Formats: sequence, C-alpha cells, structure tokens
Amino acid sequence: MEIFSVNTVIIGAGAVGLAIARELSLMGIETLVLERENDFGKITSSRNSGVIHAGIYYPTNSLKARFCVEGNQFIYQHCRKFNISHRNTKKILVASNTEQINVIDKIKEQAEINGVKNIKKLSKKEVYKLEPLVNCEEALLIPSSGIIDPISFMRSLVGEIEEKGNTISYNSKVDKIFLDNDKFKILVKDFHENVTTINCKRLINSAGLFSSEVAKNIEGLDEKFIPKTYYAKGNYFSINKNFGIHHLIYPIPDGFGLGSHLTLEMDNSIKFGPDVEWVESPQDYAVDISQKQTFIKEIREYLPSIDTSLLTPAYAGIRPITNKMDKAMRDFEISDVNHHSVKNLINLFGIDSPGLTSSLSIAKYISDKLI
Repeated sequence: MEIFSVNTVIIGAGAVGLAIARELSLMGIETLVLERENDFGKITSSRNSGVIHAGIYYPTNSLKARFCVEGNQFIYQHCRKFNISHRNTKKILVASNTEQINVIDKIKEQAEINGVKNIKKLSKKEVYKLEPLVNCEEALLIPSSGIIDPISFMRSLVGEIEEKGNTISYNSKVDKIFLDNDKFKILVKDFHENVTTINCKRLINSAGLFSSEVAKNIEGLDEKFIPKTYYAKGNYFSINKNFGIHHLIYPIPDGFGLGSHLTLEMDNSIKFGPDVEWVESPQDYAVDISQKQTFIKEIREYLPSIDTSLLTPAYAGIRPITNKMDKAMRDFEISDVNHHSVKNLINLFGIDSPGLTSSLSIAKYISDKLI
C-alpha cells in the first residue's frame, strides 16, 4: 500500500472543488484534488444550463445570495482574463399575465436587497423591441446575467492548479477517512481497487451529489451533521436553430424550479430547462422524453410562435438538494468546525444552482476559513 502526505485534500473536481483548489494553489498551499471520475467536471458541473446567474431570487443574507452576486463579478473578470468563451446576454424575466406582475415586482425588490444592480422594469412594448418573439405583459431586464462555457472555465482552473505544482488525481474513489490527532488518513481506491493511503492536515469535502456519502465515511463525524441529499433531475430540450433571440428568457418561477426557461448556446441555438424530477439514483441521466409536452405547454406561454415540433431531447443533469420540502429555506450548506467540532474539516452540502456562478466566491470564503 502506497502512503502519501499532503497539506490539504479536496474531494471532488467539479467547478467548486476546482475553484477552491485553485484559490489555495494561488496562496501557495500544497493541495491534492481527488476525483472519482476519469476527468474533471463530468457530473453536475457540466450538466447544467451554463448560465452566469445574477442572484435575484435568493433570500436575504443567504449564502446563495452572497456568493452568487459576488461570484457573478468574479466569473466575468476571470473569463476576460483567460479569454474563456462567455457572453453577457442579459436576462428578461417575463410576466405572462397580469397576476404575475406583482410577482416580478417582488423579485425586483428582493434582487435589489441582494445587491443586484441596474435591474429595469420593461413594458410589453419595450420587450417587443428587444425580443419580438416574446409574449408578456411586463418584464424585468437583469443586465448581469449571461452564459459561459463551463468546460473551458473548469479547464482554466485546472491549468492554474497544475501551474502551481498541485495535482488532480482521477479515478480516485474515497473509501474511508480516519481522524488521527487532528489530521486525516484517507483510504483511496483506484480503478483497479488498489488502495492508497493519503495523510493530510486539512480536508474539504466538495463531492457534490456524493458529499453526504463521503461525509458518512469520516470516522468520528456525528451523522447528525450530515444532511440527507436528494436528487433533483433536470431534463433539457433544445432547438438547433438561431431564432435571432439575444437574451436569456425566463418565466416566473413556479413550484420547486425556475420553470422551463430559454438559454442561449454560444452558437445562438437555444435550449430549454431544467425541469424538476425527483430520482433515486444519482446516475440516471436519460432525458425523460415524456416531459416534452409539458415543456411545449410552458414554452408557448412566452414564445407562442416558436415551432415546438423542432424540440429534441438534449441532456439531463442532477442537482444535490438537502431541503426537499421548503424551497425558500434551500441554501448552500458549508459545515466547518463551528458546526461539527472536527478541526480542519469542511463539508459542502447542497451545492446546486447557482454553484457554477458562485464557485470563485465560495473558494474565497473557504480559503479565508483556512487561514
């Protein structure tokens, strides 16, 4: 059995895990990232809408509100610095009927409390001038929303990590973690079931869908500090055609998700989603084509002239959710010594949307805790 020692181990090479590793690498901290897949970002981080969110919906003082608004600015700066494919498309949030106008007023108020800048109400006529295909009664224009190529973004993080001499170990599944005098002994299995022991001073669990599973493998961590993770599958449908739409188009949020919103691709084709479908397996990525008619019905509310016969299944993603019952209370969970009393251990749970947008801000927050 091989044995290695390193200052800090991060479990999970998704956008957030990589962002944390990059931040620590820039600080000169010896860091190893363990990833169970054979490449970075293969799960949640590459199966999302690729939206740079503004932070308009989240409750006051929530981690999502804080990290999304700050992370929005960080990610644009990072994209410009490293020439990463992105576009500041802006977002139009539409009220499709008069009853929804009060809702967008409340969303505008919450967004401004969160620190989102320059939101503007649009009349039906103003929306038509911007997007002639969109049907609505009123709308909000959110200038800081945009799109990004998540893979290019994560690849840039990997580049900075490796440039600073740190490593990402793929095909590395964490089997068991032991506490040893405020340090950690991690047993890691590779693709061939060979076991390696890694000793480290600090441990950051950023395993996304598998964060609760990883935490349960930490000997000495009381299970009362480990939330149950639910799996919210989101299906996406796309139309491989340029309709001349320039903004992200979002309906009013309904139920658990944000509705079947329109997201632009870099080539100006469009996709819709995600919806919310609760699944038992974190590996069920088949698009549920039975949802197509539901998508069509929702899309026609704000894009009545779109030829929905062109709609085809695209892909699906799964979000880790720790509060299935109360959407208003759903937030990122970052559990450290102040919660569970285990020194130098940080567990990240429920990092769903806007995790990609928030990643660089979360990384800064985590690094400050480690200083």
